Amino acid sequence: MKRFIKKYKNKIFYSQFLKPNNLCFDIGANIGRKSRFFLSLNTKVIAFEPQTACHKYLTKIKNKNFQFHSFGVGAKDEIKELKIANHIEVATFSDKMIDFYTTENLKWNKTEKVTVKKIDTLIEEFGLPDFCKIDTEGFEFEILSNLSYTIPVIEFEFAEAFIEETVALILILEKENTLFNYNLNEKPKFELKKWVTAKEMTHILKKIPKNRLHGNIFVKNEK
Repeated sequence: MKRFIKKYKNKIFYSQFLKPNNLCFDIGANIGRKSRFFLSLNTKVIAFEPQTACHKYLTKIKNKNFQFHSFGVGAKDEIKELKIANHIEVATFSDKMIDFYTTENLKWNKTEKVTVKKIDTLIEEFGLPDFCKIDTEGFEFEILSNLSYTIPVIEFEFAEAFIEETVALILILEKENTLFNYNLNEKPKFELKKWVTAKEMTHILKKIPKNRLHGNIFVKNEK
């Protein structure tokens, strides 16, 4: 019952952004949990995940509206070393991520050489997404600070180690009609009752207690 309720709440939450046949990018798809959910809303999903261990899960998603590509996304088109932790949920290109989050339970014990592409390159190859989710363990700034296109809705992860980068990124993404909101710990509920400007969002972020902070920033570009 709890799983059903959570799924229902997520559906209500994401339905405000995702409509049938919308194109979604799932950058940092991991094993495809969010890709599967986006597909349940009758969207078209293109997932990007460089970690080899995740590919067997993504190939199990049998849906005509789904495809995945085994390369990472970054600041430029290149070959880059992906650092892999002892939990499949965590892999990163960010040295800061490794320095900040290495613990007794989380260790970085493997690397893989992977192909990396800019988000602009993805858009030019696959089209402009209506919705773009980015969860790349501390590499969100490098991806989005190099975005030249206007994506209607972006969701990207932030955490306590990257508040400065998150604030800077919000200011970079700001346009004339851009609004922001956020949620914490993957809860399908916004923390703010109304969407706010970039300036307001940065003030809010700076005041949030940093200890164990984890959430997602939502960026909405209104027409």
